[in-house]
Amino acid sequence: EMNVNCSLWQENSLSVKRFAFAKFSEVPGECFLLFTLILLMFLASLTGNALIALAIFTSPALHTPMYFFLANLSLLEIGYTSSVIPKMLQSLVSEARGISREGCATQMFFFIFFGITECCLLAAMAFDRYMAICSPLHYATRMSHG
Repeated sequence: EMNVNCSLWQENSLSVKRFAFAKFSEVPGECFLLFTLILLMFLASLTGNALIALAIFTSPALHTPMYFFLANLSLLEIGYTSSVIPKMLQSLVSEARGISREGCATQMFFFIFFGITECCLLAAMAFDRYMAICSPLHYATRMSHG
């Protein structure tokens, strides 16, 4: 997790143009190791979520409400992780360890947007399962296309 360096805050918050990230480590080897590990986990997450969505969208047998929700959850997870990780990786390998005020606001907007949307989707998935378990006879008619 990256922290904002509080020494950049001034009395007038509009005068702050950039935020500096706290360094993970002063040792370049440790930063490279951290960069490699985070990049591998990020790529694994992207690949896994993309394959889940692709499998669901291309297989007609999986065109059910629950799999529709799972595919959308995978796509939201791609957006959620992509809103923060690339900038973090860039700051690990470059000397520019900061982010502009606008960049920070944009990153926070998408991070919060994807997070809230995931919570709403999980609530809809829970309701879908509730209907399937508690009203199994009505569930099939309510979820049918006709």
